Amino acid sequence: MQDFVKIIKIWQYRQLLYFLTIKEIKVRYKQAFFGIAWAILTPLSQALVFAFIFGILLKTQINNIPYLLLVFSGFTFWNFFALSISSATSALTGNTNLVTKSTFPKEILVLASVFGRLPDLLASLTMLLIMLAFYQINFSMQLLWIIPMFAIEVILALGIGLFFAAANVYFRDITALVPLLLMLWLYLTPVVYSLSLIPKAYQFFISLNPMTGILEGVRGSLFLQKSPDISALILLMCISLTIFIINFILFKKLEKGFADII
Repeated sequence: MQDFVKIIKIWQYRQLLYFLTIKEIKVRYKQAFFGIAWAILTPLSQALVFAFIFGILLKTQINNIPYLLLVFSGFTFWNFFALSISSATSALTGNTNLVTKSTFPKEILVLASVFGRLPDLLASLTMLLIMLAFYQINFSMQLLWIIPMFAIEVILALGIGLFFAAANVYFRDITALVPLLLMLWLYLTPVVYSLSLIPKAYQFFISLNPMTGILEGVRGSLFLQKSPDISALILLMCISLTIFIINFILFKKLEKGFADII
């Protein structure tokens, strides 16, 4: 019960969260020539490479969806997830003055690092909608299912980010470990492929990955104009919330030693 109250108390620090989020965005794009355009250029360049190899050379076709569109949609949501976790991992160690001298819930730093990636996602998502129009993919109300899918992804990213941020204070090897784990996680997630391409004997194991459900749900609403399975969506939300709550409790237990160790 006390841990639940601590989650609610974050609302009291919403102004600090807003300030730190804006600071996170400004610092990242300070003196960057292309600025937020990198949020579009990065997934677009990734998608173009895979589209050339698999879409043009190997002529991969999935549910009559243009391969470039499928891969770009995958990287749009995957990059937000991966970059949020990477930023969260160094949220404490990169703000030692705030951790050691200020008295506020340190999870605010993790939340700010994740929320600071929202403009990147919005820019990339705008490009995705333009590409949908270019390929003459019909828009429908099913597009709104992106909102709960994205909310689930944010909760998942926050939960994992809290774990790695706390662990990184005690074990600095985490900074090097996270990129490796994210690279492996990328290949176990249908970012550059669809779940339908996986042999049925292995689809269950790939489906255990929460990001699989998120990406498949997003693509279904975008390209196939269909609603996600409600029971699967609820399960996905429960999994993400469980991961968040467990890691939040762990984070608060470890928080007492942050100032001494960092």
